[in-house]
Amino acid sequence: MQKNLTARSIVIVVVILLCVFGIIGAPKSMAELKQNWQNNIRLGLDLKGGSHLVLQVQVQDAAKAEADQVIDRMKEDLKKQNISWNSIDRNDPQVVQDADSIQITIKGVPATQSSAFRSLINERYSDWVLTAVNSTDYAMRMKPSEIVALKRDTVEREIQTIGNRIDQLGLAEKSVQQYGRAGDEYQVLVQLPGVDDPARVKELIGTTAVLEITDVKDGPFASREAGLSAHGGVLPLNTKLVRSIPRAGSEGEQWYLVGRNPVISGREMRNARAGQDEFRKWETN
Repeated sequence: MQKNLTARSIVIVVVILLCVFGIIGAPKSMAELKQNWQNNIRLGLDLKGGSHLVLQVQVQDAAKAEADQVIDRMKEDLKKQNISWNSIDRNDPQVVQDADSIQITIKGVPATQSSAFRSLINERYSDWVLTAVNSTDYAMRMKPSEIVALKRDTVEREIQTIGNRIDQLGLAEKSVQQYGRAGDEYQVLVQLPGVDDPARVKELIGTTAVLEITDVKDGPFASREAGLSAHGGVLPLNTKLVRSIPRAGSEGEQWYLVGRNPVISGREMRNARAGQDEFRKWETN
């Protein structure tokens, strides 16, 4: 019995010594001991202190942005099909709880073109449900499954974006995760042990960035004025001039004429990687 207790005691002491050695190593001075302790013992928010933020994701803004893109594309499609209309607008949900109420209203479609209009909407905008208000006016509501997916994707992208931006602070113990009931509250919990400047954190993660891929119509031009001059001082409908980021080895700025409506926005893109097609030309997948 005594031998068993002695053996167990020796094992316990050895394990404790190994753990202590793993934490502090073999310091040669008190300063090195403190440094090893700080590097290897990571205190959480409850012990170390820091910033604890709960952020509300404005999913209704994502719904409005999606509706705006649909409206822009719809106007172009209707013009191509020579279908007339008087106005195309959306409502303006102001709070998260009203995101599901997003609606597009189309007024003044001639009754003689209603069949062509319905066919276009059903073919090109299958994520929306078209309802006739009267013989010339229509309402479009996003399908329930699509609005749920939109809100879920918005929260997931927000979590990823916030995490990437916090990485700029060089923090190793950050925690960014969904907070509250999924599919209901749309909040993000951010915990940053050791960061005592929540204003700086909010400034960093509150910066808005939108990824869009647009169609290049013309260019490059040496200046914005040159781009305007090339089109008689008036840009074509639904286009704009943008300045490109100079590449290595290039001289001077370059301007391009691009479409106002993005071909692809951040919502459609899940990931991107470079690859080669069957002709060994580079492409983005």
